[in-house]
Amino acid sequence: MMKRSALTLMLGLAFAAQPVISLVDMAEVQAAVRKNVSEYAGQRCDTPPRGSGVVVGRYSGTTDNPIISMGGDNVPVSDYRCFRSMEECRGWLYTMRSKYTDGNSVLIGCERR
Repeated sequence: MMKRSALTLMLGLAFAAQPVISLVDMAEVQAAVRKNVSEYAGQRCDTPPRGSGVVVGRYSGTTDNPIISMGGDNVPVSDYRCFRSMEECRGWLYTMRSKYTDGNSVLIGCERR
């Protein structure tokens, strides 16, 4: 009887702790990438010199042609932006990758110069 009640107690605690554990995991994921960053975030810029500490974001992809929406007509989208922080750049990159279809993966990323 004692073993059964101990097992029931442990299972009850495990089920009660599950929402707390999942909230902790979600907070870590959301902290890793800011999802409220506009596609127009950052500043347009030329390539900054190495050692400047400026974070550069690059994106290359495609989107449907807004004029001809029959499908199969893709328009290239490419952007190069400068940011103050890596977090803001990663958030911008998340927005771009959510909104457009990725192109060449070599041309997508954030880098501190």
